[in-house]
Amino acid sequence: MDERLLQAEAVVFDVGNVLLHFDPEKACSLLAEDIRAPLQDAMFGPGYPWGAFDMGRESNETIAKRIAANAGLPHHWEAVIYILHHFHETMHALPMAGLIPSLKAMGKRLYALTNYPEPSFTLTCNAFPFFARLDGCIVSAREKLGKPDDEIFQLLIQRYQLNPEKSLFIDDLESNILAARQAGFNTWHYAGEDRIFS
Repeated sequence: MDERLLQAEAVVFDVGNVLLHFDPEKACSLLAEDIRAPLQDAMFGPGYPWGAFDMGRESNETIAKRIAANAGLPHHWEAVIYILHHFHETMHALPMAGLIPSLKAMGKRLYALTNYPEPSFTLTCNAFPFFARLDGCIVSAREKLGKPDDEIFQLLIQRYQLNPEKSLFIDDLESNILAARQAGFNTWHYAGEDRIFS
């Protein structure tokens, strides 16, 4: 097991592409073929508004209608909601998630800090039992805060009484890694499952 995990008293995981593999194209494969490409571009292309779902500051219906309108398919906003409710079905656990039982057995405190919409996060937790082994989760849509803002890291520290200097934060995005370092965490910029033991 990686030495960074062994040394940490607490480990904080991102979810997407750290614990679970997320592929926008695969998620959009759930849609009918005639609307798939434009909705995928509107949801996940340049300037995509998916982050609005993550922040939870507007209703999912409002955001979905905006995405569908941007795709030129205003009457298909419910397809966007369908993706929101079902994309977890296209995900699979990464090797990092497989380490959770061993880390718990060592007495590590384990948390998730994720930019994730609701009800998607709840549906994802129900689909992947390893989430039940975590000691806590900070979810952007629930808190109306998101990475890489420092405020969400401070919330994590305060809510779970973490000492950042003795904690390891793992994320696949450099911007989030830099923010975690600023908050005092040890970090692991996770670059893929093939590097889990590097």
